[in-house]
Amino acid sequence: VGAFFAIFPGLWMGLFTGDAEVVRIGVSYLRIVGPIYALYGLGMALYFSSQGLGRVLLPVLANGVRLLASAGGALVALSWFDAGAAGFFIAVAGGFAMYGALTAGALIHTSKSEA
Repeated sequence: VGAFFAIFPGLWMGLFTGDAEVVRIGVSYLRIVGPIYALYGLGMALYFSSQGLGRVLLPVLANGVRLLASAGGALVALSWFDAGAAGFFIAVAGGFAMYGALTAGALIHTSKSEA
């Protein structure tokens, strides 16, 4: 779904507003972050799997790291590089990618420690 709306962001944004500036920023967000939603979805699916295993600490910590990485990356992008909304969106996408990777690593670590 994220990839679809990254390719055709106007379809989604048109449902919510007719304001050209809001649509422009929303389209930018969907083009940058939309394709990465799959990794965030992977992280969420693996988090729920870790609940079934009774081992949620590492996936919860991974989500905390995602939050800090997104916020820190956005702060750097906006303050140091004056990257605007696109820099903020790239930081959010990076946090989503990091969450998927860290949660996958946490589940692999949990699976190996159980064996």
